[in-house]
Amino acid sequence: MVKLRSLRIGYEIEDEILWVVDSIDLDVPYNTIYCLVGESGCGKTTIGSAIAGLLPPYAVLEGYLEIDGKKVVDGIHTNYEGIRGKVVTRIPQDPATSLNPFLTIGEQLEDVLRIHFGIKGSKARERAIKLLNLVKLPIDVLDRYPHELSGGMKQRAAIALALAPQPKIIVADEPTSNLDAYLKGLIASLLRSLRNVLKLTIVLITHDIAIASTICDYIAVVYAGKVVEHGPKDLVVKNPLHPYTKLLLKVVPSLGSKERLTPIPGTPPEPGKYPSGCRFRLRCPWYLNECITEPILTEVEPNHFVACWRYAMK
Repeated sequence: MVKLRSLRIGYEIEDEILWVVDSIDLDVPYNTIYCLVGESGCGKTTIGSAIAGLLPPYAVLEGYLEIDGKKVVDGIHTNYEGIRGKVVTRIPQDPATSLNPFLTIGEQLEDVLRIHFGIKGSKARERAIKLLNLVKLPIDVLDRYPHELSGGMKQRAAIALALAPQPKIIVADEPTSNLDAYLKGLIASLLRSLRNVLKLTIVLITHDIAIASTICDYIAVVYAGKVVEHGPKDLVVKNPLHPYTKLLLKVVPSLGSKERLTPIPGTPPEPGKYPSGCRFRLRCPWYLNECITEPILTEVEPNHFVACWRYAMK
């Protein structure tokens, strides 16, 4: 469904290109929820924006990206025609700033339906009602403005807008980050239900590995613009291999546990200004001399890959 090979993403800043994502190789299977997990600034949103075709004009792409059988990035050439906003849509991180404050939710949904399918009037309203039903919003939301909705309702309205073009793939950018624990669970459950009902492929971007462990089928852990570990969710969560993955899991609180939470030492490097060798080595409690050289992704068990010298040398 989505294939990335040696994909690099950078931003033109003055006379240089700042490469923030480097040599990504991933396969997102059909009808799955695939999570990109990592701290802020690690490059996961940039990867998601590349899949959605929503990078800014000063972005530079190199490598290979295939979506639904179409090459959208091939070498230095890009072509998102027929893909962006149709095959792939995006759920924004903050619906409060992405919903139009001057239009009702119904007007915004009907605009999308008119543009994509040419339907208007009562037919568009009927389709809009079905979309609200899918995201479990009452019909009266059609006639309400964004400021009249709670945070969870705004997020579900944004999901309805992303569903309106009938996409095959949705990129969900931190859809639970501004919500309380109850609403996080509600949105996560809704996304899982939509995947099952509509046979969607969802690329979920999150810094919350606890959410990823409850909703996703596959997890890719991203650090400093590189995928450091990826595989089926159960393998990554129950048998984490990369030190960064282990530490991400240690900062997740668990109900009833009396263990002290362990913060990850240090801070992530600035985007595009990464250390040589293993990019996590300056923060890693298990640093080896070999870490001054960059490790490659190694398959340690079926479909479970890690970029760490502790496994590459075995």
